[in-house]
Amino acid sequence: METAGEVTFSELKEGLAAGELQVIDVRRPEELQADGRMVGSTNIPLDELEAALQMSDDAFRDQYGVEKPQKEDQNIVLTCRSGRRTKLALPIAQRLGYTRAKIYAGGIIEWKKHHGVD
Repeated sequence: METAGEVTFSELKEGLAAGELQVIDVRRPEELQADGRMVGSTNIPLDELEAALQMSDDAFRDQYGVEKPQKEDQNIVLTCRSGRRTKLALPIAQRLGYTRAKIYAGGIIEWKKHHGVD
């Protein structure tokens, strides 16, 4: 059962396909190499998330190659391998003012099962 702070597989798939979501994958880079990634997601490892969300917009774009999410954005989704790290990442984002951020608790495990990876 999803909570108000979670998105379902279907919501994630549709939102990514439409380019409507800012998906942040908090796994380590070597995990993306081994397990694949969701097309359209941005990799910000969990141990970098707090610093990344405090960067200037320009520094964030230079570091991660995408526009920095804004605190008022309603389309930020955090994901990882199985959902465990997203539950650690969400309070970090919320504490920094990203109070509308959500999680995809199924992680790459569920994504690969239903969709495949890049």
